[in-house]
Amino acid sequence: MPNAAFALTVAGLTDVGRARSRNEDDFQVGIAGEFAVVCDGMGGHAGGDIASRKAVEVISGILRDQAPSDPIALAKRDDADRTQTDPAATEPAVRHALSVARSAVLQANRAIHELNQARGFSSGRGMGTTVAGVWRIPGTACMAVFHAGDSRVYRLRDGELRTLTRDHSLYQIWLDNGARGTAPQRNIIVRALGTAEDVEPEVSVQSLMPDDVVMLCSDGLNGMLPDGVIARILRQESDPALAAAALVDAANAAGGMDNVTVVVGRFAATA
Repeated sequence: MPNAAFALTVAGLTDVGRARSRNEDDFQVGIAGEFAVVCDGMGGHAGGDIASRKAVEVISGILRDQAPSDPIALAKRDDADRTQTDPAATEPAVRHALSVARSAVLQANRAIHELNQARGFSSGRGMGTTVAGVWRIPGTACMAVFHAGDSRVYRLRDGELRTLTRDHSLYQIWLDNGARGTAPQRNIIVRALGTAEDVEPEVSVQSLMPDDVVMLCSDGLNGMLPDGVIARILRQESDPALAAAALVDAANAAGGMDNVTVVVGRFAATA
């Protein structure tokens, strides 16, 4: 574990793109950067924008209640990282964070599913949303990562970009099974919030190090830009706000076929 506390700067941006008339994406970042959530709504006239907004609202509310919102309090928690020598001592905090993150996604799913039922939509129909999120685990140099659908979480470390999530899509299943036969459409999602009574999000724990860059996005970004271009922009733009704007601009310049949402967080060592 690095012998340093983290200073964190975070910025996010969402854009309707060049081909859509309505933005069904939504995002939220904690006041101290303790969490970030990106959602990509589905359903068009059935209310994809409502689904993404509801998911962001529910998940953010739960995570906000569970984490310090005061930057000074969060820094004090991070100071504990420097004296933490027993990895086993962090396990309760990690287990708790993963449980809370999973519960937050399940509650968001329930809220959207109830809205669909109230509108008369049967299971599998109506509005829905993907979700991708991160939550810094107080007292550790780790973050909880959670997702359902094809919104993604990336980490840039030492100049190399790594995807921390795996798409819940028919296309990904096709790839996992050897890419035999005709490729399915990339936008067919097999796991999302709201369209069924039950959903199982994927949750994991990931390490954090000084100089890491964490990026969350809807598929309007990675659907338009290859990972190499994303990595280059993140390496070139040290300011998260400029990086988010440059990524959105690049996605639109490449066609902007979907709404695009990006959140970028940069960790830096403090003395």
